Amino acid sequence: MSYKVYKGYKIGKGIGLLLILCFMGFTQLSWGQGKEFVKKNFKDNPKGYRKAMDSIKKGDSYYIRGSHFYRNAIPYYLSAENFNPDDAMLNYKIGKCMVYSSYKKRATTYLEKAIQLNPVIAVDVHYYLGRAYHLNMDWEKAKQEYNTYLQSLTVDKVTEINDVRKKIEECNNGKLLCQTPIRVHIDNLGAAINTKYSEYGPLISSNDSEIIFTSRAAPLSPKAKTDPIDGESFEHLFVSYYKKGEWTPSVSMGSPLNNKSHDATAGLSPDGQTLYIYRVKNNGDIYASHIINAKWAKPKRMSHLINSVGKESSASITADGKILYFTSDRPGGYGRGDIYKSTLDDKGRWTIAQNLGPSINTLYDEESVFIQPDGKTLYFSSLGHNTMGGYDIFKSSFDNGQWSAPENLGYPINTPDDDAFFVMPANTKHAYYSSSQQGGTGEMDIYMITFLGPEKPVVISTTPNTLSGITSNIADVMTNEAVSVAVSNKALLTGIVVDSETHKPLLASVELVDNKKNKVVADITTDSTTGKYSITLSSGINYGIAVKANNYLFYSANVDLTDSSHYREIQKNITLQALAVGSHMALRNIFFDYNKSTLRKESTPEIQRVIDLLKQYPTITVEIAGYTDNKGGATYNLNLSAARAKSVVTYLVAHGIGAKRLTSKGYGSANPVADNTTDEGRQMNRRTEFKITGR
Repeated sequence: MSYKVYKGYKIGKGIGLLLILCFMGFTQLSWGQGKEFVKKNFKDNPKGYRKAMDSIKKGDSYYIRGSHFYRNAIPYYLSAENFNPDDAMLNYKIGKCMVYSSYKKRATTYLEKAIQLNPVIAVDVHYYLGRAYHLNMDWEKAKQEYNTYLQSLTVDKVTEINDVRKKIEECNNGKLLCQTPIRVHIDNLGAAINTKYSEYGPLISSNDSEIIFTSRAAPLSPKAKTDPIDGESFEHLFVSYYKKGEWTPSVSMGSPLNNKSHDATAGLSPDGQTLYIYRVKNNGDIYASHIINAKWAKPKRMSHLINSVGKESSASITADGKILYFTSDRPGGYGRGDIYKSTLDDKGRWTIAQNLGPSINTLYDEESVFIQPDGKTLYFSSLGHNTMGGYDIFKSSFDNGQWSAPENLGYPINTPDDDAFFVMPANTKHAYYSSSQQGGTGEMDIYMITFLGPEKPVVISTTPNTLSGITSNIADVMTNEAVSVAVSNKALLTGIVVDSETHKPLLASVELVDNKKNKVVADITTDSTTGKYSITLSSGINYGIAVKANNYLFYSANVDLTDSSHYREIQKNITLQALAVGSHMALRNIFFDYNKSTLRKESTPEIQRVIDLLKQYPTITVEIAGYTDNKGGATYNLNLSAARAKSVVTYLVAHGIGAKRLTSKGYGSANPVADNTTDEGRQMNRRTEFKITGR
C-alpha cells in the first residue's frame, strides 16, 4: 500500500487510525497450534532452519520500521514460509504486510491460516482479515471480521472503535455502489507510463496529447538518495506524448522542475502554460512554473495567502485564471485536509483563501482537486462522504451560489483501495486518474476512463503494458447515463498566432468574452516560441475572441456555441497586423439588430477593446468602415453600412476618443471577403472594419 507522505495525499487507504502494534509485543503472544520456528522442531534440517530464521530476521528488520516497509519484508517472509508454512505468527505477518502492498488478493489466505493455527495470535488479526476482505470487495465477510474485532475492544478504545465503525459503513457503501456499476472502460496506460513503482497525479493537456505525472521510479544513478521515511525514490515529474496511437516512453522533466528532493504534480492550467508543483519546503507548498521560450521556467513559490504553515498539495485553476482551487491542511478547517479557493483581484494579487465549506469538506481528508474550465464542476478525492474505502472520487456542481452534495463517481471507477487525481481533457468522453487496482503494474498506476453508452457492458482492463481498447473505445463513447460524470458538449479551440508579414510566432494574449454577460471567461497567453494556444470552451455561450500583442492591431473573432450540443474541435490560426498606416482589422463582435444601425449590448466588449487601443496609441487616426452582404438594393446597403459605421464613431467619441481622430464610411456590399452565395459567406461580409489612416 502506497503512502505519499510528502505529496500530502496520504494515499494508502483503509488503514484507519489503528496502525502498528509494537513488534516486541508480538513475541510475547502464544503461538498455540502449528509448528513454531523453534530449533528443536527442525532437528532433521538444521541448515534449512538457520536459513529460514535468517530470512525472518531480515524480514523483521523491515517490519519493525512500519507499514511503509512491509512490502520489503514480504519476500523474506515468504522464503521462510516456504520452509515452514505452519507458523501462525509468520502467516499473520505475511497477511498483514500484504494488506499494505500490491499482494492484497493473497492476504486473506495467510490471515485465515494464522487464525486457524492460533485464534489469538494477535489482538488485531480479525481487523486485518477484515481489511483483506474489504479490499477484495467481500463485503459481508469483511463486516463479520470487523464486528469480531469490534467486540474485543474495550470502551476506552474510542479511536479504534470509530475507525472500525467507519470501515463497516464503507463496506455498506461499497455493496450498494457495486449493485449499480457505471458503464465505463478502465484501461491501464501501460509500460510507457507505469512501472513497478508508484505513478500518480496525471495532468493532461486539453488536446489529450501530453501527460505529465509523478513517479517514484528507481533513480537512474545507484548513488541517488532515497527517502528515509519510506525507502522509496523521491517523487519526480515525468512526461509522455501521445503519438501514432500510443504513449511514448516517459522521460524525466529534469531541471528546473525536478530537484534533489520531492517534486510532484499539483495541477495544470487549462491553456497548458502554467504548471503547479508540490514541494516539501515549509511543510509542503505549491509552486508555479510558466512556459517561456518553449521551456518550463524555474518554479516560484505561490502567494503566502495560498501557501500556509500547513501542507498545500494540489491545485486547479479556472480558464479565466481568476480562481484557484487548492487543498490544504492548515488550521481552522473541517478535517485533516480541506479544499479552499483564492481569487485574483484587479491588481493581480491572490486574496485570502476561503474554505469551500461543509458540503464539500468532511472530518476526513479531501484531496486532488480538479475544476473543469467552466468553473462549475469540481472533482476531488475524499476519505469521507459515502466512500467505499479510503479515497474515492467525487463530483460537485456549483449552482445558485452553492455547491451541490458530492456525488460518488461509482464503481468500477472507485474501488475499496485508493482512487484519486481525476483529470479530464477538453474531450470529456474520457478522463484519467490514479488507482491502486489489483492487477496493475505497481503500487499505484495511471488509468484512462472511457465513458460508455447504456448499451455498452462494463469492462475493466487492468492488464499492464497494453492500451487495448483505448482507440476503439473512444469511437464508441456516449455520455454515461448512470452517473453524470462527463458532459461532451464542449469545444476545444486551438491555433497559432503569427505576424502577418513575417509569419513568425508571436507572444500574444487570447481573451475570451461571454458577449451576452460582457464577462471575460478566459485570458490565456500563447507560447512565445511556437505561437500556439489551446483553450476549452463550454456550450451555450456566444464567445467574443480578441487576440492582442504589443504594437499590433488586435484580432477579433466570434464563436457562437449557444446551440452547440456536441464536442468539436475548432482551429483558428491567427495573423496579427503591425500598427502601420493602411493596417486594418474586422471587428467581428460588433452586432446590430436586423436592418438597424443601433449597437446591441453584446458589442460593448469589442468596442471597449477599440477604445483601449486608441488610448494606448494616442497618435493614430482611424476610419471605421461598414459593410453589408449583397442582399437588398445597392443604395439601401450603402446607407445602412454608413449609419452603422457612424454609430460606432459616435460611441467612441462619447467615451473619450477625440472626434478629429475618427472618420466613418459605408461601403455597402463592396469589397466582399467571402462568397456571397452562402449564408456563412454573407455573414462574413456583414462586418465593421477598423483601418489606420495616420500615425
